[in-house]
Amino acid sequence: MFRRLQETSPLESYNGEDRNMRSWYRIGIAGLGMLAVLGSFLVPQRSSAQVGEAHRLLVLNLQPTGEGSDRFGRDVARELRRVMSQIPTHSAIEEREVRDIARQYDVDERKLNCVGGQQIAQFVAAQVIFCGYTTENREDQTFTTSGVQFAAPGGTAFAIEDRTWGRRDARQAATFFSEQLSAFTEQQNRATWCGQYYEAQDFASAEENCRMALELDPDNVPARYVLSHVLADTERLDEAYDEVLHVLELDGLHESALNFAGYLAANLGDRAAARAHYEALLELDPDNAAVRMQVGYDLGQAGDAAGAMELLRAGLEFDPDNLELLERSAAYATIAAQKVMEAAEPGAPMSMEAGEFYSNALDGYQRAYEIRGMEMDWSHLRNMLATLNQLGQLDEAIDLAQDVEQTHAGEAQFWSIYADILNKTGDVDGALGALDRLAGIDPEYPNVKARQGSWLLEADRAEEAAPYLEQAVEAGEQDPAQVVNIIFNNGYQRGIQADDWEYALKILGLARPFGDMVPDGMSGRTDFFYGYALFRQAEIEEKPETVASAQLTLPKFQQVQEILRQANVAAYVDTSEGLQGNHAEVLDATERYIIRQERVIERGR
Repeated sequence: MFRRLQETSPLESYNGEDRNMRSWYRIGIAGLGMLAVLGSFLVPQRSSAQVGEAHRLLVLNLQPTGEGSDRFGRDVARELRRVMSQIPTHSAIEEREVRDIARQYDVDERKLNCVGGQQIAQFVAAQVIFCGYTTENREDQTFTTSGVQFAAPGGTAFAIEDRTWGRRDARQAATFFSEQLSAFTEQQNRATWCGQYYEAQDFASAEENCRMALELDPDNVPARYVLSHVLADTERLDEAYDEVLHVLELDGLHESALNFAGYLAANLGDRAAARAHYEALLELDPDNAAVRMQVGYDLGQAGDAAGAMELLRAGLEFDPDNLELLERSAAYATIAAQKVMEAAEPGAPMSMEAGEFYSNALDGYQRAYEIRGMEMDWSHLRNMLATLNQLGQLDEAIDLAQDVEQTHAGEAQFWSIYADILNKTGDVDGALGALDRLAGIDPEYPNVKARQGSWLLEADRAEEAAPYLEQAVEAGEQDPAQVVNIIFNNGYQRGIQADDWEYALKILGLARPFGDMVPDGMSGRTDFFYGYALFRQAEIEEKPETVASAQLTLPKFQQVQEILRQANVAAYVDTSEGLQGNHAEVLDATERYIIRQERVIERGR
């Protein structure tokens, strides 16, 4: 059969929406909150010195462990506030301001630890928190600071190593900690620039700053996540996947990283890993249909239509009447079925796998149709018609088509699918008429005349088929070789293979006028089997061995001889394994039959 151009994608109704919607894994960059948290740090300038307002620093007393004194921890905090007053980049929030806010929430500001500081930071507009613990060593009258850190509220923390101090070393300790703040600021700035350069699509600068941030803090999740995107956008998917897996080791509940890992795994061809990441993501919010549809879109874009279908169908357990889930899952099921069909041998019956995909598609479309009715988008109505056709549910397809005609008679694709359905039911004239309607709507629609000619051939209406096939060549729908193949396949299967020599001669005869337009090997194939069919027909007709039978068959044998001696036939036979013997045998037998018929005719005179 002729090869038809592929119909519009089953997801065409979403194409505009999806083109305008950046994949969710990219939205995750902004969704991290990283830029919001770190945006108060210095912004990178290309040609001038870095300038920024002083950042508000919440200095908490270092809290005593056990029953030790809190004096050293309070002294360190007080000295650090004094030291910070001399540093222009940071401003320590006054103790009185913190006390006033704490009292509003019935909290003793002197006992705020790192957790309490994170909670109160938003009320004093703190951009950095200093906190930690002290342990008194009464035997040698020293204090050990531990768990000390500078932290961005809701962001990353810079841990400072444990150290031991004398009782009177509060100022020395404060000076040491202030020096550590510069390292923390550098770490945070690098992480901030990492994200900002990425958003500006300056990938080289983004990668440089991301890597420097990670040298300072290997567990910086936002910087590592942005680096994974930089690597992906510079065509290093394997490295990007390794980085995002590292993010998930640090934070297994990172939704954007789970989604991005699924996207990368799918594009690297590891569909099992992709589905595992996506399933882990959806376990965090299984009934979020919007996320599920975005994840399904990513899988579909990566070529895993079956995975997208399964993911969306699983969402129907939580929301069985969600029309978008129903329609999209059905669309992906259609795509999956088409892929299976395309991979099968030409002419092979539908496989169980393809049939199951089509059944899933029909289930989704029919459930959506029960709710939407004829308000369903045309693309889904079209797919539902095509699916009914593929599954052979022709009565239902006809009923639906008659309803669809009332609202979508101006759609060329409707008439294309409807024509297929009518032809399958045996209503060839109705199918021809549907294609005529199609051509009236879209004169450029491919293969209209070729389909009409092919269907007439299949209906044993060869004389009517010939003009359509000639028009298909004239219109450029099919080249002569394609039309010859259409005709030859029909004549060979229903004529030569069925030993129906009259049918073979009638059909193959339609292809012979195209002989000058196709390669010698192709025309030689047609002529060889036409000559073979004519030989077999004449062989049967000469059996009475009467003058009448000889006069009838002698011209046929002579024509066979002429055909089999043609150069194009010889070229075809020479390149076809096993035909050389048959060709010689038929040609030899033909010559004997010619002699015999001539003798019978001579004796009869």
